[in-house]
Amino acid sequence: MFHTPRYVLATQPRAARVERVGVLVIGAGAAGLSAALVAAERADVTVLVRGHLPESNSALAQGGIAAALDAHDSPRSHIDDTLVAGAGLSDWGAVSALAYDAPDLMRELAALGVPFERSADDRFALGLEGGHSMRRIVHVGDATGWAVTEQLIAQAQAHPRISIREGWQAADLLDAGGRVVGVMARDAAGTWSRILADATILATGGAGALYGLTSNQPVALGEGIAMAYRAGAEVADMEFVQFHPTVYRTREGQGFLITEAARGEGGHLRTLDGERFMPAYDPRAELAPRDVVTRGIYAAMRRTGSDHVLLDLTHLPPELLAHHFPTISARLREDGIDIATTPIPVAPASHYLMGGVRTDLDGATSLPGLYAAGEVSCTGVHGANRLASNSLLECLVFGRRAGEAAARIADCRLQIADWSEPQINLQSAIYNLQSDWRSELAEIMVAAAGPLRDSHGLRIGQAALAAMPTQASPADGDAITAANAALTARLIVESALLRQESRGGHFRSDFPQTREDWHAHTVLRRGQSLQLVETIAPDLAHAAD
Repeated sequence: MFHTPRYVLATQPRAARVERVGVLVIGAGAAGLSAALVAAERADVTVLVRGHLPESNSALAQGGIAAALDAHDSPRSHIDDTLVAGAGLSDWGAVSALAYDAPDLMRELAALGVPFERSADDRFALGLEGGHSMRRIVHVGDATGWAVTEQLIAQAQAHPRISIREGWQAADLLDAGGRVVGVMARDAAGTWSRILADATILATGGAGALYGLTSNQPVALGEGIAMAYRAGAEVADMEFVQFHPTVYRTREGQGFLITEAARGEGGHLRTLDGERFMPAYDPRAELAPRDVVTRGIYAAMRRTGSDHVLLDLTHLPPELLAHHFPTISARLREDGIDIATTPIPVAPASHYLMGGVRTDLDGATSLPGLYAAGEVSCTGVHGANRLASNSLLECLVFGRRAGEAAARIADCRLQIADWSEPQINLQSAIYNLQSDWRSELAEIMVAAAGPLRDSHGLRIGQAALAAMPTQASPADGDAITAANAALTARLIVESALLRQESRGGHFRSDFPQTREDWHAHTVLRRGQSLQLVETIAPDLAHAAD
């Protein structure tokens, strides 16, 4: 593997203060807040928020949350659908935990005040999305993520044992005696702190913004994954990137996701001349898994020479559209599109990273003292391709598990007597960072590791990423972000180059078939060569020490 410096900071910040906390949570989406609330039942919790509290991918989630709540449905059916979508790489134990925890968790959220939609007889109104064999998606219109996140924020802000700090940038994890003991981070004013913690939970989200056009927040650059990798944690399955088939490019050039539920309720994909093409591409048509729909759209775009297709909802009742998709209707109306009368221009865009920091069922990573939850983690649930509406659920289920496990460590009041300031030496040249590095990085990633990949393109991307900075000055927050983002991008490209097959969200035109000898997880660790692991073992945690 390529050389990576241990720290992103090229020099130690001057006059950085040192403080001690119980459980440290980095990130405040659904996973981070869920972890914080559970951990706070037993420990004092400090939450670092990169921007402001509502700014997370969780808050953007539209479609809903999967849970087997119908009398004709079952967690086992939910498990089966998840395993099919995962293309053979989902871990049974993790999927089972997800599916069996889901129904009671949805009832609990409803009792706390999340206004999930109800049927006339006051049961959950369950939607259908691609890859699901039953209607099992609970939702709050098309703003489910915001409704759930809003409730979690209110609970966290009101909790006496939770301290929330907005505007903080985490740069490097700190370790002592083989154990993660906290983080080097700076506040909004640029003041650095070494925050030492009994347990640290990464909940920093995914990496969709590496690709430019994305359904994600602009800060979703995979920085948490880079920090964990630098510290020596195992990362897994980084080649599996899910591209959402239907993202609308706004007039400002930003990605705006058109939920899977729009196709679940009967939306049709058409070429610009009106041809409905998905039935000829896959018998499941618009309800095929996302990777299949994405490749179908790409095929249609290539065939017609267009950079988009049309999502047609105009044959659906206007009252249904107004009821189920108020957020989408309002946002597109701002750009002059009435979805009841005009098809929506859409194209695939980066949406979800199935890989991440490798964890067990309690969120424990391969490094003692470090936990991960949400999209930054690789629990084994999603395998090679995430099933629709399992992402918020994973945040909630495994965020809680990570919080509980971290609180047990905090109860031990571990001593960090052997911690000392790391001796950091500049290990790579720092060049003047271009102001448009995000565009440069996105161009590399789309060309090298987009929905369609091959060895030639991946090697070009590999070389381009190798020229990007690996360290930065403590005085330059943007350069720190760039260096960690480039590292995560490199992990994706390296993993995609290593996996010589097509599976789930990873499609190689030079290896278009799925191969049994690649029926394994790719696991990377700084300073070590690639490992192939058949399943994610259930005993990774060192938390019980």
